Amino acid sequence: MPHDGNHPEPLNTPQPAGSTGLRDETMAGAVPAEASRWQPTWSGGIPSAASTAPVRNTATAAQLAPEPMPEPAPDPAPFVAPVAADPQVPRFSVDTAREGSRLKLAPDFGHDSEHPQIAVPFTLRVGSHSFHGQRLSVTHLHTADEGGARALADGSRHLATLTVPFDSFSVTLQTDVILTGQGGGMAAFQFADPTGPHLPQLRYILNTVIAGDFVSVDGLVTYSGPTEPAKAKAAAKRSVLQRVRSLMVALLSICLLAAAAAVVAVRYTTGTEMHPVFVERAGQQMRATVAGQMVYLDPSARQGEVLYAINSNAGDVLNFRMPCDCDVEVAAGMREGTTVLPTDKIMTIFNNSEGVRAQTLMSIEGLSRAMSGDLVHMDLSDGRRMAVTVLADSATTSASMRGDLFVPVELVPIEGALTQEDVGKTARVRLSHRLLGVF
Repeated sequence: MPHDGNHPEPLNTPQPAGSTGLRDETMAGAVPAEASRWQPTWSGGIPSAASTAPVRNTATAAQLAPEPMPEPAPDPAPFVAPVAADPQVPRFSVDTAREGSRLKLAPDFGHDSEHPQIAVPFTLRVGSHSFHGQRLSVTHLHTADEGGARALADGSRHLATLTVPFDSFSVTLQTDVILTGQGGGMAAFQFADPTGPHLPQLRYILNTVIAGDFVSVDGLVTYSGPTEPAKAKAAAKRSVLQRVRSLMVALLSICLLAAAAAVVAVRYTTGTEMHPVFVERAGQQMRATVAGQMVYLDPSARQGEVLYAINSNAGDVLNFRMPCDCDVEVAAGMREGTTVLPTDKIMTIFNNSEGVRAQTLMSIEGLSRAMSGDLVHMDLSDGRRMAVTVLADSATTSASMRGDLFVPVELVPIEGALTQEDVGKTARVRLSHRLLGVF
């Protein structure tokens, strides 16, 4: 373009070979690297063509590329507790690798040695392949491998027949197994369902081997317990003295039981009154009719004469005459000046009879039992026992109506049971009722 003097002529700066004519920001005075967009540059009031030329960020691709993220570290291998290995029998675990084949456990088992391996001879048949067993547990089977396991894939599931040989028979169990590893001439299997129908029989065999009843002899399981049931001990011969002693012990036991039963029956059915019974001559008793004081008493009075007199509390004097010429027995403690109450016994008049009677004080409860039908017996001091009848008279009624706890009664025995020789003796009253109404 021709120069007209009004606009400045653009400055043409020589560029090195290979240059694009753009400013290299890597040089001194370059635009910072973070300016990644086009920016105009102004000089003075009117920009020149050179100053209005766009400037591009010329940083290298290595400088502008983002820094790569670090790759995540691989997860650490799971820790498996070390298990003491049997030096004679190789053990299979997650850390065992033989001939390039790594034996693995099923995910539902924590350790391959979680259940003890028992040295039990057995045969495991999987399809057309047969394996000779060396160790067995309720979860795993360790067998010798003669090449049959190569046809089976690790982790494959198969229907197997487990046979445990005995002397004259064998126990056969069918179950599903999983091949968990092989190598070094051995193969490891795992029960697919350890709690399946085979478990009771397998557990019984293993427990019996542990207990020592089953032992392994020449590749067979043999019973080592007793071969015959225990014989019953022969009955010892007993002498005549021992037989007599046994019989005496039995009789004594029966007697003791009978005595105890009799004591219990007596305590339950029999009761005894507290007051004693007095046996005396039968006669007519003279008792006080009112409360007062004895002012006269003449036991030697004849028939029709005054026998005794009572000055009553009301001021009246009551005289009592002798009914007959009979013997008189004054009650103990009765004399002139004695205070008497109604029904108090003053004396007894004997009308020349030979009769004998028995008198006592009976409790209200005993009197009620006697009136209700209980049996009443009188036990004399000489050891005799006799049945009596309780006779309640006016004195008994009066005492009962007053509320006395003990009332006077007369005991009447059978005819001729008491004689004049029994006068003055004492006895006791015994009440009893029938046991269950029978005896």
